[in-house]
Parts: sequence; structure tokens; C-alpha cells
Amino acid sequence: MPASKPTVAFAGLGAMGYGMAAHLLNSGFPVVGYDVSSPLMDRFAAHGGAVAQTPREAVKEAEFVICMVATSVQATQLFFDEVIGAAQDLRSDATIIMCATVAPTYMEALCKRLGEFRPDVHLIDSPVSGGAGRAADGTLSIFSSGEETHLDHASLVLECMSSKLYRLGGLGGGSKAKMIHQIFAGVNIAMASEAMGLAATAGFNTREAFDELRIRDSNSWMFSNRVPHMLDPTLGPYSAINIIAKDVAIITKTSREYGFPLPLLSTAAQLYMLGVSSGLGQEDDCALLRLYLPQQCGLVYDLVNASPGPKANGITIGDIESLMMGVHLAAVSEAMSFCERLSVDVDLMFDIVSNAAGSSSIFLEKFADMRNGAWSLRAVNGIDQLRRRFVSQMSPYKDDTNFLTNSVV
Repeated sequence: MPASKPTVAFAGLGAMGYGMAAHLLNSGFPVVGYDVSSPLMDRFAAHGGAVAQTPREAVKEAEFVICMVATSVQATQLFFDEVIGAAQDLRSDATIIMCATVAPTYMEALCKRLGEFRPDVHLIDSPVSGGAGRAADGTLSIFSSGEETHLDHASLVLECMSSKLYRLGGLGGGSKAKMIHQIFAGVNIAMASEAMGLAATAGFNTREAFDELRIRDSNSWMFSNRVPHMLDPTLGPYSAINIIAKDVAIITKTSREYGFPLPLLSTAAQLYMLGVSSGLGQEDDCALLRLYLPQQCGLVYDLVNASPGPKANGITIGDIESLMMGVHLAAVSEAMSFCERLSVDVDLMFDIVSNAAGSSSIFLEKFADMRNGAWSLRAVNGIDQLRRRFVSQMSPYKDDTNFLTNSVV
């Protein structure tokens, strides 16, 4: 008879965590779930999983402990709370798999604290990407890092949850790669709302606008994934604004620690902060659209079946495409320059982003040009034509030849 699969304790049964835990359970792993939300634990129990009332109870028999909570604060409470923290009851040689998105510095601090308190416990850094759907069918991208022997030991669990499993060196390498990926994700989620808000304001049939933009160079994975929910609010939800707001806050904080500017992502971070402060944090990140249409929140949905009408200020689909292309080009420059600063392998990062939620048509098409030119937009093949196209559609600058000459860095 084949050997039984190891027991997994799974903490964090939210949108992605539930899918991951359920897939492990469906794949034959004994899974003990824990979440601070009783309804989420009830849902997992109804699926056939075991549940525990505290983290300490959940981990007692587990060979692997997967942490998929929302924040590093929650992770610290999960392991070190004086009353219910799991650390003291972890079995000897247990492996903690940190799948939550946390800062690389947090992984270093967690490793140090565990080393002082539980040196017999192993820790690997394995943030994930792909959304709730891919979590449920075991096709996530996972960015694992840590000691090779620990990664080898956890491979059965990691492979079950992923279609793309990467190894990124020592502890913290996975979190660095996830940060780079989330620059693209954070920019592209905001760009999707901005583009559709502009299309609606211009009076386009929004479904037709979406169908056209996603077959052009303006497309991104996030655009194709998020906009259908804007067109039909009964779909989804995908992921809360709080989640992407937390991720981009980690990245911008880390960039400041490195003294590295991220102006594009910092702009997106302000949008997410505004969304959270406006009471939208718990809502799907498509709700960012409301910030662009504060007086007409349902306009994108209302225009799904609209007849073509006059376009505000002469805006065309080509204008919106150019806006999206320009933002995506700037995102490549910004993210991949930071990637090099963090000493993350750029070829591996290309493969990661290409196969995950941060991908875009521009990223796939222009990556090689920009890499050869130190991530400058000047290195993009055909940039002169693109530059003239962009500037010609920015009416305040149409006749400004100095701006045209100096606009690309």
C-alpha cells in the first residue's frame, strides 16, 4: 500500500486559503483548518476537513503548518500568542510553510525568533500567486525559498498546490520575488479600474470596449480577470482591496529601506489607501472603480449594452490603449530595476511574471528590449513612434516639441 500523506495544519481559510486547503484535502492530505472566523471554519468542516479552535490545537499532529493569514501581525499572533500560539506545541521537525505575503525582513525576524524558541522546527518562505480559482485547482505559482533540505522535504505539499513551483535561494528570496510580482499586480489592478472608468465616462459600450482592449497591446492578466466583475457584479469576488493595499504597502516600505524610488506603485498605493479610508477595504478590488466614478458608481455596468454615443473630449479606444501601454511600460522599467536592486534573478522573474497574475502584453513583448537597455524606455524597439503616439493624445502637450523630445527617460 502507498504511504499515507502527512498531516497539514492550515491557518487562514480566506478566499485563497480555503481553495488551497480544500485542494490539499481533495488530494488525500489530512488537513486541520484554523481561522479566526467561525463561518470559514464551518465551511471547511462541511467540505470534510478537520478544524481546530486554536492554532495550538491545530498543529499538534501536523508535519507541515501552512500559514496563509493576511498580515505579518496575524502570523506573529498565530505562532507566539501567549495563550493560543502554535509555536510551543509544534511537533519536533515540523515545517512551517509561510505562504502569506510578508516582507523579507519579517521572514528574517521570524526565523531568528523560532531559532531561539524552537530550533527543532524548520521554516520556508513560499508566497503564492494566482487567485482563488487557481488555488482551488492546485495550479498556483509558488515562490519558495529556504534551506534546500527543507524545500525538498516540503516538495510533496508544495507541488500539490502549484503548477509552477520556483526555488529562489535562501530564506526571504521568495518574498522578494513576490514583491516584484506585486508591483505589476498592484499597478495593473488600478489600471483596469482607470481604463474602464475612462471608457464609461467617454460613453462607450463598456463590454465592447473591454473586448477590444483585451485583444490589443493594452491587455494584462489583471485587466482580463477583473473587468468581467465590473461588467457583471454577480461574478467574483476576487480579492479585497485590503489585500492589495497591504501588499503594496510592504513593497513601498521596503523600497524606502533600500532608498529606491517606486513612483508608479506609490501612486497606486495612494489609490488603495483612499479606497480603504473610504470604507471599501473589505470589498473586491474592482471596487476601486468607484474612486474614478464617485457620482456614477454603476456606470460601467449600466453601459454594458449601450449604443455608441458621442465620445467625451474626443476620447477613442486607441487613446485608452495608449494610456494602458504607457503605464505598463513604466511598470516594467520600475519593477525590473527594483528586481536587480534586490538581486533577484531577472530571467527567473520573467518566467514568474509571465506565468502569473502580473503579466501583460507589454511585459511579454518589450521585456527583452528593456533588459538590454538597463530597463530604460529608450531601449524599446519602436519607442519613437510610441512616444509620438502617446504625446499626440495628450492635448496639453501636442504642440510642445521640447516635451516630445524629453519625455522618455
